Amino acid sequence: MRSCCCTGPAGSMCYHRSAVCVQSVRPRPYQANAVRRSSEAINRGVHLRRIGSHATAGSTDRESNYDSVSFRQDSGSSASTSSVIDVTDKAQTESRMDEIQQFLRAELDRIFGGGSVSRERYAADMRFSDPVVSYASLDGFIFNVQALRTAFTVQFNLLDIGINGPNEIKTRWTMSLKSRFLPWQPNLVFSGCSYYTIDTAYGKIAGQRDVWDAIQDNSSPSIEGIAHVIKQLTTIQLTPSLDSPHYTVLKKTKEYEIRQYSSYLVAETNMPSDARPAGGDGFTDLAGYIFGGNSRTKMEMTTPVISTGGQQGVRGDKMQFPIERKYGEDPETLPLPNDSKVTRKMQEGGILAATSFGGIPLDFEVTEAERRLRAALLLDGHKAQDGYQLARYNDPFTLPFLRRNEVLIAVDNFELN
Repeated sequence: MRSCCCTGPAGSMCYHRSAVCVQSVRPRPYQANAVRRSSEAINRGVHLRRIGSHATAGSTDRESNYDSVSFRQDSGSSASTSSVIDVTDKAQTESRMDEIQQFLRAELDRIFGGGSVSRERYAADMRFSDPVVSYASLDGFIFNVQALRTAFTVQFNLLDIGINGPNEIKTRWTMSLKSRFLPWQPNLVFSGCSYYTIDTAYGKIAGQRDVWDAIQDNSSPSIEGIAHVIKQLTTIQLTPSLDSPHYTVLKKTKEYEIRQYSSYLVAETNMPSDARPAGGDGFTDLAGYIFGGNSRTKMEMTTPVISTGGQQGVRGDKMQFPIERKYGEDPETLPLPNDSKVTRKMQEGGILAATSFGGIPLDFEVTEAERRLRAALLLDGHKAQDGYQLARYNDPFTLPFLRRNEVLIAVDNFELN
């Protein structure tokens, strides 16, 4: 009589003592590990049921456990006896999902902060997909993380995380990828959601599917997704390495970004009532203040130069220079301007939508960018405020095709879906 996967003869009680051995013939080499995992999982399942019911497991238990073993074989992961839970127990399942949610929150910081992946918490054949690539193994997923960190400087922001179903966790995030090797250093920005499939019995992540806000077709691979990446890679807009207002991207679409700006100090001057949308009235006054026309010291130039348009009220439109963040948040700490036309103030933060364009901004380009941005916001159900800001990032010596310009509009009551 041939031997089974254990040491006893086929059909006899194996050393697992769970029942007659599940394998009545010697397994083929490529089946041996799977069969061994199956036998161990059956033994663990029966042992747990004995503890819970204080009864001997019968054939029905064996059949039920074998069904769950098939899922474990598919997921390609294993766990110690202490990590296995009874998925029919609602309290245990909810506790397991809460625990994995907390793990994921810390894990995402480890992955994009230090590049480390906690292999023991993933199924060996976990499936990953986004609109550009897909992998059917944990090794493939880790390769993807390493490739991103090699080619780009990665900044990842987790905006929200929650349990989305009995075995699914959903995250909302934004991510920027600044190229390390392309000479114009494009900064690719993505926002979207990740859907994690969880093997609750063993506490492992069995799958991850990423969905991007900027495209409609989120299959993998998606022609639309690939085109979205190529467009960002080939957009040549230089951003000077100067201090600038801090913001976090909340959402990235094809037409615009939604940003959360922190408050920042500015030097400000009024613009004449007949100022053109792309006019430069006030620039000389502000530059004079920054470069020594004040009570104390010369300050460093920052970016962008901001001018407002369509503002209502007595004082009308303005031009602003952001002040270096090292001066803090109190405008009274800034040097007093020698020119009475220049004032110091704190510009309150808020949520703004931004759309960008290159070249030397002309009046019609600014008004057209504002029109398109308002139309896109309206289509997406966002309430835009009156007025706009024009942000110019580059000095006059930057070639026009390398310049970065933006039109920004404040948004009321924005909520992430």
